[in-house]
Amino acid sequence: MYKLSCRIEIEGSRRWELTAVTSIEITRDTEKLTDECKITLPKKIKWDGEKEIPLERGNKVKVWTGYDDRLELAFVGYIRDIGIKTPLVITCEDDMFKLKQQATVKKAYKSVTVEQLLKDQGLAYPINVMGEQTLGAYRVTEDTVAGLLGKLQDQGVRSFFKYIDGKPTLYCGVLFDRDETAIMQVFQNGENGNIISDSSLEQQKADTMRLKVKAISLMPDNKKKVKIEVGDADGELRTLHTYNKTEKELKAWAEQEIKRLKRDGLTGSFTTFGYRLVDKLDTIGLIIDGVKQGKYQVKKNVIKYGTSGYRQEITLGQRAGG
Repeated sequence: MYKLSCRIEIEGSRRWELTAVTSIEITRDTEKLTDECKITLPKKIKWDGEKEIPLERGNKVKVWTGYDDRLELAFVGYIRDIGIKTPLVITCEDDMFKLKQQATVKKAYKSVTVEQLLKDQGLAYPINVMGEQTLGAYRVTEDTVAGLLGKLQDQGVRSFFKYIDGKPTLYCGVLFDRDETAIMQVFQNGENGNIISDSSLEQQKADTMRLKVKAISLMPDNKKKVKIEVGDADGELRTLHTYNKTEKELKAWAEQEIKRLKRDGLTGSFTTFGYRLVDKLDTIGLIIDGVKQGKYQVKKNVIKYGTSGYRQEITLGQRAGG
């Protein structure tokens, strides 16, 4: 029988270390700017005689989880909210918390790539832009860097942090194609497998998917708009907004989104044990009922740790190979 283990470090005016919690829930998601961690503390927790809870918004937080004291770093970030009820719930965000406070450098471009746009913001993080992402003419008008990234997200350019060699790296892109497709873990169902539940997985065929993308580009005078639609006329509608793209550029932009969403293979999610933790964009292999189902990029992982156990709910992204 494995024993659940955790360690939480909180740094503010003092440093606190906790080894017992009621629950931890961490969401790592390529579709959202911010990874989030919710920590529920025991009702009778003591803070070395402190009368008030000695935690503040912005305190640095590190979370390790595992079995039998074999711990993995599960989350690094900052306290966003501190609950007022018992049991106490602390909500934390990853380094996007800092970018929500960092003012933008207002600038206009005749033509710019995503990489250059972000470098000009003076970010204190390595930046990994996946693919050539040319925005064309562009103006930075948002007040914060996170606001700028949110605008890019509306235009189809997703951004999020991943920890590489213990340091946060900002990833940006439309299609997150990776040269490295080596499988990091293999998951399989059955008696000797490591999948607890695969009931949410489904087979999907690209040629049977019905999908339509509407792309809208606002031109520099903020009045004229260029609009195009690609995909299936009767398909599920997705809408993208961008700025100052020609009809040809807009069509290419929308077709990237169609390529990202339409694919053969499995779709959906499955539940597995806590060890080893899976991160966004990891490449995993799947074997269902003894049959290899290919390699997949991880789109999302919700890590749940607590009295009911230690689980990962992993959502599949695009197929990475056979």
